[in-house]
Amino acid sequence: MSAPQIIIEQQSQLNSPIEVDGAVYVAAQNGEIIQYKDEQSKTFFHVASQPHSIKMDNKNKVFYVANMARQCIQRFSQDENNDEIIDFINEFEGMPLLGPNSILLSPKNNMVFFTDSGPFGETAIDNCKGSLFAADLENLTCKALALYCLSFPSGICMGNDEKTIYLCETGKNRILRFVQANAGIYYFRYQLPHKFSVYIQFQGRFGPMACAVSSTDLLYVARYEFAQVTEDGLISVYNQNGINIDNIILPQYPELTGMTFSVQAQIFVQSRLQPGVLYITENSQKGKCLKLNVTPPDKKDKDKFK
Repeated sequence: MSAPQIIIEQQSQLNSPIEVDGAVYVAAQNGEIIQYKDEQSKTFFHVASQPHSIKMDNKNKVFYVANMARQCIQRFSQDENNDEIIDFINEFEGMPLLGPNSILLSPKNNMVFFTDSGPFGETAIDNCKGSLFAADLENLTCKALALYCLSFPSGICMGNDEKTIYLCETGKNRILRFVQANAGIYYFRYQLPHKFSVYIQFQGRFGPMACAVSSTDLLYVARYEFAQVTEDGLISVYNQNGINIDNIILPQYPELTGMTFSVQAQIFVQSRLQPGVLYITENSQKGKCLKLNVTPPDKKDKDKFK
């Protein structure tokens, strides 16, 4: 594996890299949505307050923005004559949101999912009031998949079949998993009295902050740690049985905040997956977006269930 390449560097903190049509976009804490394309970066559009996560509906060319400080999900659309950004979701059953953290689009289900954590530390382990919400993009109804019970819920990602959601509960250093039942209803993996289950429980480091699923359904987890504690970043890789099959060390990049796979790099040649590309945001000194070439780990003899 080669060393990561810095493709964007800013004074402001960066989060939530995404790739759309060969361009990479990141959200900057100063309100900028930055585009990197053809080895050049520029401000693509600007929103008020603090955008923390972005996703794009590639079909309709619409951006959805999780705005932490404004406490809402925003919708941005652009055409030749006009740019429009509106507050799309700002409450649940009459109660204001704490501050959306990460956002996830599911075209197959026509839904947007988002974690609601509030600012860093607001929903800590002694104040577990974070949530996971799902909103139907057709009728705009919003429902809670986990309501006022999570400790700083941050990154979320979805399996390739769009039936499984993985959630980083940073405050409790663990990954939760939701699985879709009939008619678009999601439930926790096991129906326990407290209505949640743990898919992966970590030891060490502050907690998972971002996750992404590869084309072969391997789960990559960015495990955040403060730069005062360690100089190295860590991405842990898990198979579909929750078995840790690989760990990627990133020297000098400990404060990992966002991660996504390049869609264009996820290709098959003669039934063998070629090396993939991860885009990662990191904020230990300046805000940075990294490009990392990753080789799929060899899963042979590493899964005791097979």
